[in-house]
Amino acid sequence: MAYRRPFYKLVKPVARPKITGGKLVGYEKRITHNPATQAFRLAANCLWQSKGPLGQQYRKLAATKGKAKAIKAVARKIAVIFYNMILKQQAYDSSKVQQDIELQKARKISRLQKEAQKLGLTLQNAA
Repeated sequence: MAYRRPFYKLVKPVARPKITGGKLVGYEKRITHNPATQAFRLAANCLWQSKGPLGQQYRKLAATKGKAKAIKAVARKIAVIFYNMILKQQAYDSSKVQQDIELQKARKISRLQKEAQKLGLTLQNAA
C-alpha cells in the first residue's frame, strides 16, 4: 500500500517547523495562495460566535494561545473533518467533537479534585 500524504498537509493550514541539527529552532510562516487553505482559515475565523463544539474549542484556544494559533488549529481540524467526510462518504457528525469536549471536562474535574485534596479541601457538586 502506497503512503498517502495527509490532506491537511497538502492544504498547509499550519506553520512549518524549522529544524537544524536535529533541534527545533522556530517555525516558518507559510504564505499560500491555495483557495482551500484560505477557505478553511476563513471558516475557522467565523467560529468565534458559534455556539457549537468547534466554536467552544476556538474560543478556548484563542483565550489561551492567541487568535492566530487558534485559527490555524481549528482550520486544521476542519480540514481533517472535511477530508474524512469526502473519503468515507459520510455526513458530519458533531457527536465525535462533543466527546472530545466531555473528555476535557472530565480531566479538568479530576485535576481540580486532586489539587483540592493536596490542599486538604473537598469538592462538592452544586445543587
